[in-house]
Amino acid sequence: MELLLGAAITLGILGMVFGIGLAIASDKFAVKVDPRIDSINEVLPGANCGACGQPGCSGFAQAIVEGKAPVSGCTVGQASVAKLIANIMGVKFENRERVVAVVMCHARGVKDKFTYNGIKDCRAANIVGGGFLGCDYGCLGFGTCVEACKFEAMYMGEDGLPKVIKERCTGCGKCAAVCPRKIISILPESKMVHVRCKSLDKGAVAKKICQDSCIACKQCEKICPYDAIHVQNNLAVIDYNKCTSCGKCVEVCPNRTIINFARERSLSRHTLTV
Repeated sequence: MELLLGAAITLGILGMVFGIGLAIASDKFAVKVDPRIDSINEVLPGANCGACGQPGCSGFAQAIVEGKAPVSGCTVGQASVAKLIANIMGVKFENRERVVAVVMCHARGVKDKFTYNGIKDCRAANIVGGGFLGCDYGCLGFGTCVEACKFEAMYMGEDGLPKVIKERCTGCGKCAAVCPRKIISILPESKMVHVRCKSLDKGAVAKKICQDSCIACKQCEKICPYDAIHVQNNLAVIDYNKCTSCGKCVEVCPNRTIINFARERSLSRHTLTV
């Protein structure tokens, strides 16, 4: 009986020692979670779109606290969320202009090089022979960008080209990332003048393929009072840091390749198209 009692006491003492040891170890090796992470998570929209460069909203919140991401990195929440995050972090917030997606293709009358019967996906179609479209730079029209948009901010128009619903667009860039032709740009909302062509073909060749193509005539370059547009590799390219959207280049473009979106929207009742 004494032997059993001694064993029970010994086990009890050992249990107490191990318990104290585990308590000390758990406190010493516990991972300290910065309370700001939870606070930031609460103000984030919870879209988990990954546009911030992190795997999700939680990862983004942690990256901010660790100094690996800016407080304005959430494209979905934009300025309103950035201000809240800045307050949590105790830093000054510098407002950035809202950005939206712009489709840089206005192709009309482009014929196909061959008949494509594969997967209805722009990326798959682009692999086959460099794409079935006669223009090697134009939109393939299967709406892969539309499918990638988590905010229902895009749709396929009657002309076979994707359209952006500006009011819904968060500028996350998912549509631009999946486009194999790289014809979608994420630009400041205030910029209204765009070259809707990505062709690098010489003018004569480009004109035969698409009636809306840039023919590198340099008329836009000559008339721009702000030195904001130049022809590079047979394509007019706008420097948006200099561009004021004055529209002078639009007026002289012979192929209507350069478009003033503000004017287009004022002439059309279809205001959903960016």
